[in-house]
Amino acid sequence: MLGLTKAARMAASLPRLQPQVQAWTTSTLDAVVWADILGADALPCSRAEAMSVPAVARARHLTAGTAAPLPLRTYKGAAEAPLPYWCQGSDGQTGTLTPAELDRFGIEAQSPYHRMLWTIDDHVFYGESLWLVTDVELDGRPRRMVRVPWDCWARQPVEDRAGAYLFTDAAGVPIDRPVVYLPGPHEGILNFAQRSIKGAVSLELSALDIARRPFRIELHQTSDITLTPAERTELIGATRQALQDNNSILFTNSAVETKDHPIDSAELLIEGRNAAALDIARDVSMPAAMLDASTPGASLEYATLTGRNQQWLDYGLSLYLDSVAARLSMDDVVPAGQRVGFDTSTLTALDRPAAGTPTED
Repeated sequence: MLGLTKAARMAASLPRLQPQVQAWTTSTLDAVVWADILGADALPCSRAEAMSVPAVARARHLTAGTAAPLPLRTYKGAAEAPLPYWCQGSDGQTGTLTPAELDRFGIEAQSPYHRMLWTIDDHVFYGESLWLVTDVELDGRPRRMVRVPWDCWARQPVEDRAGAYLFTDAAGVPIDRPVVYLPGPHEGILNFAQRSIKGAVSLELSALDIARRPFRIELHQTSDITLTPAERTELIGATRQALQDNNSILFTNSAVETKDHPIDSAELLIEGRNAAALDIARDVSMPAAMLDASTPGASLEYATLTGRNQQWLDYGLSLYLDSVAARLSMDDVVPAGQRVGFDTSTLTALDRPAAGTPTED
């Protein structure tokens, strides 16, 4: 499957495709053709589709936006060690990349903040990320590194070498520079949470439809004249056009009576979307309150901001931080005996008093 697009590879891994359809997923057809063959519902979720759900967007913003500005520290035992240049360099980290390579991998100059922001984004949605080493130190370890956009690279198993992988660009050409592959804490919500994401997308579309058309109009015939199907269709079309052209004002004669049927949307717009947000929070490992969602009968969960952050760090955010830190602590990135970690003290610092420091009289 070396030449497949990532969308096609994701489609090939979908467990809900029928066996007779699975065989088709080894071709190089793009997502548009797959939509025609299998139907849009059978295609894997895209990041754009997931981000159209407010709860997913907020979960991504909070997770990636909180992790990215956290300072990286290097340690040797309990003591801090000097930071490598790639942790803090502000020159864009593109190093010795040529203009052709920049175009090949879709890379632009990156600050450490944006590199980490989009790395965590990759982990949330896809479960993996890739950094390209653009310059090395005298000992051969990375000096500068940039994150490669997810659509611009691929990971393929090497034949006859169990556990070995070949990294290529989007066209399937092997990457001839050192890379640092960063596996995430899970396989990505676009792979394992498609049902909850697609359900949330459907709820958003239903909410939009109800907002545009909060009631349905019935054309009730009061005469005994029998209308043909074509006449009924023509009458409905004329009514729809009249609503558009006359500021929703209709004129009817004695043969037709209009009846409006308001849609009770409270359960859908409030309870349904709240349930969808709860599912997204579970998928991303985030306290529901951070997505403004609540479980039935829930009360205030946190007495302080610090308490909320500590619980999120313990049971959710640390999944992503630890995955990145563990990979960056390996001997091909930092010297043996050193490790990399995020400084999370700003998240769990004690609440400061709103006023000045109290003094005694």
